Amino acid sequence: MFRKLVILLLAIGMYAAWKFEVPNVSAPTSIQVKSTEVAEEQQERSTDAPRFTSQYAGHDWYLLEKNGDRSLELIDADGSKQGQYQFETGSIFEGLVVGETTRQQVEQIGFDEVKSYNKGLKRYLIPDDPSFNVYAIDDDYVTLFFDQHDDDKLKAVLTVDRDVEESSEGYYGDVSEDNLVANEQLMRMLMNWDRQKFGLSALADYEPLLPVVRAHSENMARNNFFSHTDPEGRDPFERMNEAGIAYSLAGENLAMGQMSVFHAHWGLMNSLGHRENILKDGFTHVSVGLVYNEESSPFYTINFITPR
Repeated sequence: MFRKLVILLLAIGMYAAWKFEVPNVSAPTSIQVKSTEVAEEQQERSTDAPRFTSQYAGHDWYLLEKNGDRSLELIDADGSKQGQYQFETGSIFEGLVVGETTRQQVEQIGFDEVKSYNKGLKRYLIPDDPSFNVYAIDDDYVTLFFDQHDDDKLKAVLTVDRDVEESSEGYYGDVSEDNLVANEQLMRMLMNWDRQKFGLSALADYEPLLPVVRAHSENMARNNFFSHTDPEGRDPFERMNEAGIAYSLAGENLAMGQMSVFHAHWGLMNSLGHRENILKDGFTHVSVGLVYNEESSPFYTINFITPR
């Protein structure tokens, strides 16, 4: 039986900087006044929208659509918007156009770049990662995600209110079971949004694989390793075979340690091999398994498959 085996690994040793905590007694703070009218509008608009538990306690992501453009909006318990994830080509943020503006053009503007998040008496360093830059703009932290494989163009914008970010726990925030499931769903959604931009069909969720990918993430998180091959010597395809899963094409991406599901996705999209898995026309299904270790660091196992 012919099968094509695609195994790809995302190395993120550079992200070890996220573990450093430096005392800082001058953490900036900000106060954002929310209009009652806006809060009521947000509450009404988000009532029936798909909801995803965020890493910010008391805040959820809602999938909304305005004038044909989809986005995720971060809404607090009072219905106020505290952040947004924009990804639609042609959408605009502060004069920047998603899919058109380049990193060089952004750098020429002179936004205030942020190298660390200040939370209480601790400073959490932001890694020097080519897939994104973080800026302080008005009352928000703004992460701009770029695509090195498309002329370093801006591909997505993540904004989070400064107070919300600075009051979240550590690097990773809320790592509840609800957040774990939400991030698994969001990872598949992020991949499918990019597939759509390339004219590819969406990857359907493949439920029989979920126990397999979660088990591998659990194994990595608990036994302190990061590899496609587990300590038992099994590769992804042997794990699938043991679970009785038949396929004609399969592949695997791994990621660990990124600050959010958005950072994890764009790290993978900026790594050519992982990008090829995400954008492979031959794959029809995917399953995402996420587990956090004792330090709340995330471990993602993403298995792509075309079932037989």
